[in-house]
Amino acid sequence: MNTKADLIGIGRTGCVMRYGDVAVKTTNKWTVPADASEYTTIVYQQMNRSNEEALKHEGRIYAHLIHVEGVLKPFEISDTEIRMPYVSHRSLDRYLSANKDTVTNIQRLLWFRSAAEIISRVHRQRVLVADIAARNFLVNADLSLQLCDFSESIVIPVNQDLNEFVSESFLTIKFDIARFGSMLFEIVSGHRYEFYVSPEIEVDLEDGESKTYRQWPTEEKLPDTKDLFLGDIIRKCWLEEGFHSMNDVCAALYCARAPEEEADVMLDWRYLLGVASPMIIFTILVVRRFPWQKALDALSFNRAGG
Repeated sequence: MNTKADLIGIGRTGCVMRYGDVAVKTTNKWTVPADASEYTTIVYQQMNRSNEEALKHEGRIYAHLIHVEGVLKPFEISDTEIRMPYVSHRSLDRYLSANKDTVTNIQRLLWFRSAAEIISRVHRQRVLVADIAARNFLVNADLSLQLCDFSESIVIPVNQDLNEFVSESFLTIKFDIARFGSMLFEIVSGHRYEFYVSPEIEVDLEDGESKTYRQWPTEEKLPDTKDLFLGDIIRKCWLEEGFHSMNDVCAALYCARAPEEEADVMLDWRYLLGVASPMIIFTILVVRRFPWQKALDALSFNRAGG
């Protein structure tokens, strides 16, 4: 293995170094200054312990998801490092930035479908991803995707209902869906928008690209997606009464088509039969030429609505 190390990623709790065909994630270790006060020393020590626990936690998530298709498979997991295959195209956001003039909406839609399927599989293993972003999807040589970085992810206890679970930091299935919508929005529009919901705050915090709301945001607080590619799907990811499962998102993405595609593009019926409701499938059969951006408003993917 090539002993020359290249830094290829750094985050809040850890960094990733490349050694030839292997990528190694370790914790960020902060050296306590020689003249540090007792308080500063304690703070540095606590940060280092927190980073160590975050890496151990991520290793446990990877082990939990080891057989899930589309999740990066580490070579080795320990308490001090996670050894993974190095992916030459690196992250989806980097690939899009380097190839923005050649990537078509057809390819984007293929990636969105793949990413939604991967997240849906992760949810079936009772894991909330939390940090859903283009930077955490790796692009393989064949342009397929792998999901990585589970440092903020949560395993839902088996005695808790998957769709009703709310973590201490207010993470839910719906939050993952909203973050997926934000990833689509950034890729399609070139603008970043994400939000968090925290009932503990007294007033909404709406400065910058990242918002924190006391309650789930209503439509007037969300960016306008009307004229965007897949704008209706993005909006339904964000709206509280929009999509309530990643299966719903998958079905909508399989109903959608890129402007470059032919109207009679073949749908994956086997996949749709597995995830979509009978009403959705019936509508696809009867009105194949109906404009699906508008059809998504007419169809209810809300399980609560029956």
